[in-house]
Amino acid sequence: MSIEFKNRVYGCVVVKAINANYNADFSGLPRRLKSDGSFYATDKSFKWLVRNYIKKNYSNETILFTKNLDDKLNTMKLKEAFEKLSDIKIAKDNMKDTLFPKLLEFIDVRLFGAVFSPEGKKDNNISIHGNVQISHAIDLYKKGRVYTDEILAPFTAIGTMSKATEAHYIHNFSINPKNLSSWEERVKDIKKLSKNDITILKNAFNSSATFYDSHSKAGVENELSIYVTLNENSILTLPNFSQFIQFEKDKEGNNSFDITKLLSYLSKYNNEIENIELFYIEELLEVKCSNEILSNKIKKYDLIQIVMEEHKNDSSKA
Repeated sequence: MSIEFKNRVYGCVVVKAINANYNADFSGLPRRLKSDGSFYATDKSFKWLVRNYIKKNYSNETILFTKNLDDKLNTMKLKEAFEKLSDIKIAKDNMKDTLFPKLLEFIDVRLFGAVFSPEGKKDNNISIHGNVQISHAIDLYKKGRVYTDEILAPFTAIGTMSKATEAHYIHNFSINPKNLSSWEERVKDIKKLSKNDITILKNAFNSSATFYDSHSKAGVENELSIYVTLNENSILTLPNFSQFIQFEKDKEGNNSFDITKLLSYLSKYNNEIENIELFYIEELLEVKCSNEILSNKIKKYDLIQIVMEEHKNDSSKA
């Protein structure tokens, strides 16, 4: 039986891109803000990586919003995919209260929510406010450049591929298990966010960028994850962490993140915080995080530590 997760969590995930294209625009260039030319990435790009990671590593979980193929290897429409994966036929009289619990059986809907409109009619829409909200990412480095290489494909003429020399994208996120509370009054026995869901989410947050190693995304890796878990009854709300975090590079090219300003701010709400978790690779990155008030609540882990511990637990049960 799954254990319900009730705490709210605030945090951020940093994805680094070295000679890579983390999130291309429609022209194939790394996305850049028109205001100042700095790199950015959409929340969709990171959610795609998370969905892909879960799909490839958790066979017991089902992803709805991904490419699903029919028997003839054609891409299914949303309605077709839902009916096949949920084993339920959509009818006009079961569009909302009946379908809603089924939608929450998909882990990506449980996490990120959805606008479900299989018939293409607005009056039949099901809008689900996801428990997990992820922001667009900004680049903390701001000194990277774009370059374009010519490439030769076997069956086409010479093409081009554009990449960024270096960028460090920070996605802010929040987890609020109460986002589905409005539906709980209407629909009984809905599948709620569980502690197992959070473990899977953390694994995906910490590893999904590194895991997806395509040609254009070679050089895109997870770099740092921060999770601030509040006490279960806390009503504290926190601002985006990116404005408190500073990226630094020394003369030897070593990277570091200074999060002392973030911890100084969080220390004012020490009694509201259950724990602060930092995930990164100490051999590759320095994280400046000294704070006397919060020292007993800060826990440091290797990026893949949860994954490895989970694997050991699964092996011991076998």
